Amino acid sequence: MEPLQAATAQPLAVGEIKDPQRNLPRSIILGTAVVTLVYLLANIGYLRTLTIAEIAGTERVAATAAARTMGSIGSAFVALTILVSTFGTTNGNIMTAPRICFAQARDGLFFRRFGDIHPAFETPHISILGQGIWAAILALTGSYSQLVSYAMFTFWIFYGMTVAGLIVLRRKCPDAPCPYRMFGYPVTPVLFVGIAGWVVIFAFISSPLTSTIGLSILLTGVPAYYVWRRWSRR
Repeated sequence: MEPLQAATAQPLAVGEIKDPQRNLPRSIILGTAVVTLVYLLANIGYLRTLTIAEIAGTERVAATAAARTMGSIGSAFVALTILVSTFGTTNGNIMTAPRICFAQARDGLFFRRFGDIHPAFETPHISILGQGIWAAILALTGSYSQLVSYAMFTFWIFYGMTVAGLIVLRRKCPDAPCPYRMFGYPVTPVLFVGIAGWVVIFAFISSPLTSTIGLSILLTGVPAYYVWRRWSRR
């Protein structure tokens, strides 16, 4: 990662990567391949260790399989592995989520202090602190499964909108530079948008109350956007 050269530069995650046109697609492809391989090997191990009935009858398949093969030490090992794996998710969220508030502040759509950059570390420190406080508040308002359900429902909405936006931009701005090549375009993005829509619809059907709450939280951003936009113009 390269440090920001000036305090006025935007500390976006992509902007801090060396040669993002080359390294970002490589990291995504390599990371996805490794995760897919690990999941595939893990499921093969579960099927060779447990029966289908045992897998269906437990909520912690990994811990049950580890206890079967390694005893109580296996269960502790799985719990420790899951705990360590959360560090990667935490790191990704710290690198990306605060930068959303940072960009909003720079555009006049959020508190100005969230657009500040630390003079020594060149990071959006106020935005990171704000995200940490908000995460702590959310942790006190509900269970982990509830928060995950709210987040995953809204995540897939934004995943689909992001990829759909790519299609729109390429149609509206065909001459704009395209630093990233998309394999199978336009079939792959259309397929992804369809899958994202299916996930959202299925989540709403299977958990209507949770999905409605998550969608309601998401929709509160619409009036907030117009309020901040009007205030910034003044």
